[in-house]
Amino acid sequence: MNVFRIPDRGVLRIGGAEAGSFLQALVTNNVAGIAAGTAVYAALLTPQGKFLHDFFVTPDPDGDALLLEVEAPRIDDLKRRLTMYKLRSKVTIDDVSADWQVLAAPDGGVAGEGVISFTDPRDPAMGQRLLWPAANPLPDHYDDLSAYHALRVSRGIPDGSRDMEVEKNFMLEVRFDKLNGIDFRKGCYVGQEITARSKYRGNVRKMLLSCHVEGELPDAGADVVVDGRSVGTVRSGAGDHVLAMLRLDRPEGTLQAGSARLTVTTPTD
Repeated sequence: MNVFRIPDRGVLRIGGAEAGSFLQALVTNNVAGIAAGTAVYAALLTPQGKFLHDFFVTPDPDGDALLLEVEAPRIDDLKRRLTMYKLRSKVTIDDVSADWQVLAAPDGGVAGEGVISFTDPRDPAMGQRLLWPAANPLPDHYDDLSAYHALRVSRGIPDGSRDMEVEKNFMLEVRFDKLNGIDFRKGCYVGQEITARSKYRGNVRKMLLSCHVEGELPDAGADVVVDGRSVGTVRSGAGDHVLAMLRLDRPEGTLQAGSARLTVTTPTD
């Protein structure tokens, strides 16, 4: 059974009588009425519809609150931004990262007392996601995340700001809709108008795509070229795949990044 401890994740707790409606008005997905044992994947955007933060949202079984599993190094920024929108809303926003460890179990089947677990809403192939009480002994697990990231990258799943450029990428460029991160039927949220316009006008010019690598794995930031002409940039890589932001109108020909040959494996429709 593969279980991975993911140390660079933290947890925010949004509590109070208006926690659900507060978050519902801000984020890309529908968080109303999330059932216990489930989660949604969502993002907070700029008013211009560009990426700021992504996270999983799941109910806190110990109270009328929602837990956000987020990038730990950027948790203070997310808390600050949410606090800006708080105004007179009856909500509390607390960093409770010290109470939890985050695990991923692609094969599933992991349980424990007080553990919050849910199927990864981005892609069933990613298996189970767990918030494990920090006071509990951890199950047998891997601290080496190479196999976890190899699966993630091969499935075309970005890893927060490692793969999505803050205040630069629009959400359809990073296939957020394909990862079940956007509800186009819910009401307004920050950046909703531009996100919806991109969807219905089909004006996405570049996209974050998984590519199989033949040769040495290129570094993040490496140029992707066709016949010497730049058509994109590598974001992250693991195993024999990379995620690369590629122009959709790129010329036909072999994709190269350094000495490696890339073959796109992610559908673009």
